[in-house]
Amino acid sequence: MELSAHTDLLELAEEPSLSLPPEPGRELLERDGYLLVVRGRRASVERIRLGDVERAVAEVRAYAPERELEAVTWWIGERSTPADTVVRLVALGLEPDDEMPVSTTLTIATRPAGNPVVEVRRIETAEDYLRAREIAWVIWPEHDEIDWRESWAALAGSDVSRHYLAFLDGEAVGFGRAVFTPAATLLMGGAVLPQARGRGVYGSLVHARWDDSVARGVPRLLVGAGRMSAPILARLGFQRIGEIRLLRDAFEHGV
Repeated sequence: MELSAHTDLLELAEEPSLSLPPEPGRELLERDGYLLVVRGRRASVERIRLGDVERAVAEVRAYAPERELEAVTWWIGERSTPADTVVRLVALGLEPDDEMPVSTTLTIATRPAGNPVVEVRRIETAEDYLRAREIAWVIWPEHDEIDWRESWAALAGSDVSRHYLAFLDGEAVGFGRAVFTPAATLLMGGAVLPQARGRGVYGSLVHARWDDSVARGVPRLLVGAGRMSAPILARLGFQRIGEIRLLRDAFEHGV
């Protein structure tokens, strides 16, 4: 892979919110040297290009009470500056994210290994979207303040993003999301219910998104993988090109 293409993919992985279609309850706030993404009472800091890390942290912490934020997660990747951003954030009291302290950036430009083994269909109805959200609530039980009907109304008409539902013995057991960009299709939010894992559901969701990406003329997938999905993706042929460290700044009682 050429260096310029490699760089573009790293940047795409480190600032995914810029590729997402508009959705109720999510705000993108451009700041000096970073992007603050607010959703409900949680937020993330992406596209970090800072000179003064301490100033940026102070700004975000001063903003948190205005929105009663519970936590802000900073995404520090290969393209983040300065080089010692992680060290400086830790010195300021930030800690590794509980759920995913490291996101491994993986990509593939050939058909993933193996074959789909379960039914996967594109989500085209509110009923199926609700099924996907119910699976997400089981796996990530934190409170979601955004009404699923509002989200579906916004996403249903978008051609930028597509959701998928996987079925095992007629039951919805997994879901995934694809975000289509000119450089690569981002895989986001994929998950499988615990009782259905190890049966090819996750891989089948990857294959479905690969097929749609190829149909759009973009034979490349890109993903930020956690510790559970990274080994599966490696077996499918994905290659590591970097990683993102996730550091969390928590606020008591929203202040």
